[in-house]
Amino acid sequence: MVQKKTEYGAGPLFRAAGTVAGVMMGHALLVLANVLLVVTPLLGNWLLVLLAFVPVGPSLVAAMYAFNRLLAGHDTGVFRDFVRGYRMNFVQALMVWLPYLLVLAVVTLNLAGLPLIPGAGPGAEPAIRVALLVLGLLVATAALHALLLLSRFTFPVRDIYRLSLYSFGAQKRVALGNAGILFVAAFLLLMSTTYLMLVAAGALVFLVCLNSRPLLRFIEDRFTKR
Repeated sequence: MVQKKTEYGAGPLFRAAGTVAGVMMGHALLVLANVLLVVTPLLGNWLLVLLAFVPVGPSLVAAMYAFNRLLAGHDTGVFRDFVRGYRMNFVQALMVWLPYLLVLAVVTLNLAGLPLIPGAGPGAEPAIRVALLVLGLLVATAALHALLLLSRFTFPVRDIYRLSLYSFGAQKRVALGNAGILFVAAFLLLMSTTYLMLVAAGALVFLVCLNSRPLLRFIEDRFTKR
């Protein structure tokens, strides 16, 4: 029996190295696209911080687009895929991201000003804080799913919203996994420094894409024509 010679660069170590290099490239592009987030917290103006979060949506969609192609085995390169995903989805990503961003901003401001909320006495404050944290986590997870779906499919914006909520019930494990990733990331940020994202952003987005592959397959099988 004649055995086929393994092609150079086709082994698992080469693929793993290629994946790591791709994640590092995606991480660098993600940080570069959100460089304003590095500067604005130093100014102490919450409105500037909110504006700095506006480009986060399109850059996340671009990174998800590139990482999904990396996971699928496409060899076009993360840099090229990131740029293509950014250009292709920029406007629609803003339309999807901004409403979620505003809701998250309202939740954050209420958390920051909790003692000033009418009726939030000493006994009610912990319950309200937990409720706001849960609400923020749910909104953030729905936003993540919406951007993830946008990175893969060309649905209308209103359908993206619907599917991002539908995914909670249809793919519970994926939703819980992504919510857990967001929770751990938020906890680490609170316990350390916001600049941790300069090190971990790309890996977290790649982990979300890896965890969400069943969701993307489900949406493709259920809601797209072949």
